[in-house]
Amino acid sequence: MSKIDAAYQSYLDRMGLSAEGFTQMELLAVSTAREIPQGAFAFVGTGLPLLAAGLAQHTTAPDMTIVLEAGTVGPRIRHLPVSVADTRSAYQAAMLGTMADAFGTIACRGYCTVSVLGAAECDKYGNLNSTAIGGYWPAMVSPGGRGPKTRLTGSGGANSIACLADKNIVMMVHEKRRMPEKVEYLTTPAGVRGPSGESRFDYGIFRGGDLVVVSDLGILRPNPESGELELDACYPGIAPEMIKENTGWDLNIEHAREMSSPTVEELRSLRLMVDPDRLYLGRRSKR
Repeated sequence: MSKIDAAYQSYLDRMGLSAEGFTQMELLAVSTAREIPQGAFAFVGTGLPLLAAGLAQHTTAPDMTIVLEAGTVGPRIRHLPVSVADTRSAYQAAMLGTMADAFGTIACRGYCTVSVLGAAECDKYGNLNSTAIGGYWPAMVSPGGRGPKTRLTGSGGANSIACLADKNIVMMVHEKRRMPEKVEYLTTPAGVRGPSGESRFDYGIFRGGDLVVVSDLGILRPNPESGELELDACYPGIAPEMIKENTGWDLNIEHAREMSSPTVEELRSLRLMVDPDRLYLGRRSKR
């Protein structure tokens, strides 16, 4: 076990945490970071994805290159930025460019090894919705005369990123309302999109297709035949049946394994280096 120094012990005492204990949001960040390969060019979205990418830089993938849609390439995440345009996201960056550089010079030329994205909804094929809940059209032109219940942030660069990346990593809070059988609005086709004949390739998206959905309860991967997400791993202390109950489709949990617990060093880096103010680590699910 790693030695607990005075600064870390003081942090633990102040936050009411322990060196060996962990929260669901910390498990989400750790398990996502472990999915990012060493040396990857990772196109990273705002919010939870920055949390995982920052941790990967300090632990499992120190030689990864973070690419942000605002045009920043190769920064070191030392204090969690609140957006991809936050000046803190430029710390020690190799290049400060533009959106045209991020998408045109890097992603469109095939240099996007991995994407790390979040969303409001993820369905059983890995389709993502970050656009609207309760319909898309405004009340004036909606067939029902009512606009959406919630208007979300929109795609940003998520659609382009997911279509150009070799591997898509999706970070989700695992709630039944967020994991429907079919998304209300298709913002981003992160997985194969549907059964045979309705894959991303059938719709003209010729890159990528490798997908993993990491939630705060477990890890889901697509069945190689059907493309439907199945439970690959559950977190320590989480029963597969609980994950199934919080999923909007009949989730296959037959082959689920238990993920190994976060190491003391992973938790220390996450807490002290990436999100010391617990901007995202302090969040709680509405389950």
